[in-house]
Amino acid sequence: MSEKFSWEKLKHPVVALAPMSGISDSPMRLMAKKFGSDIEFSEFISAASLFYKTENEKSFALAHFLEEERPYIIQLFGNDPAHFKVATKILAEKYKPDGFDINFGCPAHSVVNSGAGSALFCEPAKAKQIIETVKEASGGLPTSIKLRAAYKKIPAAEFINNIQGAPFENVTLHMRTYEQLHTGEPNWDTAKELKQILKVPLIINGGINSGEKAKAALEYTGADGVMIAQASLGNPFIFREIQAALNNQPIPVTTLQERIETALEHARLMVQTKGPKHGVIEMRKHLAWYFKGYPNVSELRSKLVRVESLAELEETLKSAVFSV
Repeated sequence: MSEKFSWEKLKHPVVALAPMSGISDSPMRLMAKKFGSDIEFSEFISAASLFYKTENEKSFALAHFLEEERPYIIQLFGNDPAHFKVATKILAEKYKPDGFDINFGCPAHSVVNSGAGSALFCEPAKAKQIIETVKEASGGLPTSIKLRAAYKKIPAAEFINNIQGAPFENVTLHMRTYEQLHTGEPNWDTAKELKQILKVPLIINGGINSGEKAKAALEYTGADGVMIAQASLGNPFIFREIQAALNNQPIPVTTLQERIETALEHARLMVQTKGPKHGVIEMRKHLAWYFKGYPNVSELRSKLVRVESLAELEETLKSAVFSV
């Protein structure tokens, strides 16, 4: 591992790819990194899965990363500090990540109904204990937390006040409430209010889909970085667009040819990491995203979501005729 990572030393503003279950795997993280993402997060991993099965291959697959992805943070979710203790120790020893992130923001019903994710807004004492446990079990690695703007009637600022003294070094705020899920207007004022009471860096997430919007959101809220989720789907170019905007440079234009080449590079990484069959199948959803919005492209997209091999994908894209 290179120089020890810390949230304070990381260049600001931070531009990051969001952890997305079933989506932000190693190939996607590598593509984001190539185009300007500063830090990568694992897909979220159940602490309970490793507590009940310490050699959990599914969890290990989610945690696996390549050295070039660093700085790399493993994100955990759960409800029981004992589960976090076991999971953190196993993953810290096996993968040596640069830090751990705890998900207090997931709004998925299956997660919330288990008392995890944003449901922990209602249990601040337990949430604080979880943070302390992860910090200790990781050997003192940087520990960050991810929140929602609010869970039911509890705003993020109230939750932060309720866990005062917990040893976290960064907060990521999804600026939508639990009830909003992934739609509706993000709450920039909530982020601004939270930034004013935090003593650690704040990254904002939710509805940021362009370089201009990233810059405006950072200026309004005073936050220290942005995290990109939906806007990155089939669009790793968003990271260089944001970096350009933040550096007052012209926004790069992505050509169709570059989009095709990038989709192929992404597909090759999927095959390398997941095998020739599974990698291509997993890639299909990304292919649909890469070419979403182009006119007269529905026939091509219908072919892309059925490709069976890398060779077939290469041939399909090579013979594609666009009218753009």
